[in-house]
Amino acid sequence: MDTIVAIATSTAAKAGVNIIRLSGGGALSTAKSVFFSQALKAAEMAPNMMYLGTVRAKTFAEKAFCVYFQDPRSYTGEDVVEFHCHGGQGVANAILRLCVEQGARPALPGEFTKRAFLNGKLSLAEAEGIAAMTNAQSESEILQSYKLLSGEISQGIYAMQSKLIEVLAALEVRLDYPEETADEPNEPQKEKIQAVLDEIERLLDGAKLSKAITDGINVAIVGLPNVGKSSLLNGLVMADRAIVTEYAGTTRDVLSETVDLEGIRFNFLDTAGIRESDNEIEKIGIERTKKTIKSADVVLFVMDMSQPETAEERQLEELLRDKQILRVSNKSDIGKNQRKSSLVIKAKPPRDIECVKNELLKLAGRERIFSTGIITRERHIFCLKEAKNYLRQAISEYDSCPVEISILNIRAACGELAKITGSDVSESIIEEVFSTFCVGK
Repeated sequence: MDTIVAIATSTAAKAGVNIIRLSGGGALSTAKSVFFSQALKAAEMAPNMMYLGTVRAKTFAEKAFCVYFQDPRSYTGEDVVEFHCHGGQGVANAILRLCVEQGARPALPGEFTKRAFLNGKLSLAEAEGIAAMTNAQSESEILQSYKLLSGEISQGIYAMQSKLIEVLAALEVRLDYPEETADEPNEPQKEKIQAVLDEIERLLDGAKLSKAITDGINVAIVGLPNVGKSSLLNGLVMADRAIVTEYAGTTRDVLSETVDLEGIRFNFLDTAGIRESDNEIEKIGIERTKKTIKSADVVLFVMDMSQPETAEERQLEELLRDKQILRVSNKSDIGKNQRKSSLVIKAKPPRDIECVKNELLKLAGRERIFSTGIITRERHIFCLKEAKNYLRQAISEYDSCPVEISILNIRAACGELAKITGSDVSESIIEEVFSTFCVGK
């Protein structure tokens, strides 16, 4: 393959060090033509050694480190060279242009990792784990991305494929030698198919938590005016994010704040209090609150313990009947009118709100997220659903249809699992996967 080059670090902000990466058959010769070091005057550049020297061009010189990774023991499986230079977009871009002048071409998005996949250095799922790790924004997302890129998820998929291949082999024998295998029981093969189906269903059940990992959980803080919604938001995000006054209707718009609670991302949405109002601005805020409620994963329904339950409160609760609700009774220091099945807190200043955090973490499935591998990629979820359908069909028709039908369904299920690991995948899927990567990966 030709030699590619890209800046492997972000130049969006100032950094101490930038890395320019070359990969391909001409990587080492390109490096030798631009990098000069006292340590290399009478010696060849040894693999896995970092050399201090100078990257020199006609118009500039840069003090930098250079390291060479010899194929196949490199990230891409090809010769790879990296320059570690001073941070700053100008320096990195100058070295990049210099390498292009020496014959390398700019790498496409994800091209380094694509070459690693094509050279058998990692599975397609592991490659997607690298992209997921790059974009991770919370500890839970980092954890699940690592499980993907480390091969933990792939190994589980390979194990299911292996079990199905055993079944296919047994069925092929039955098809080729019907008389000799006529008395063999069906149950052992059906049990193997069912075991794989059970594992797929377990993975799909866990995948329901994928949104919490990748996008965070949208939590709408809802209630009548002046019940302490903004105080609760400030307590949850540990900052004076919302204006708090003793006057009702202070919040006129939806206020959004994202915070990481014990590794889970929550998108808190403080809303305008819902009530009858003649104020046009407040009415707009109330309408936006209603839209926010519809899009929320969880609603914190805040009630004022210093006031008795009202008809307006009951009407608001009716509006929330189809949502996942966590009831919160606020102002416990000045009131005793606790509502049914609610958490008792004092949100100003934030006291006793740990119970709210704990319940939110429980609803988010934090314990499961941090204890097992969760499928988070939509492509993988789709393939697992397709494989599940084929295996369900295989089991339902196993005793009543010719063995050829079972073989077709099981092969199709194997094909869907192979799409996840990349062991049997079309070029279009490969292109789609790597198109989501950044340049330099």
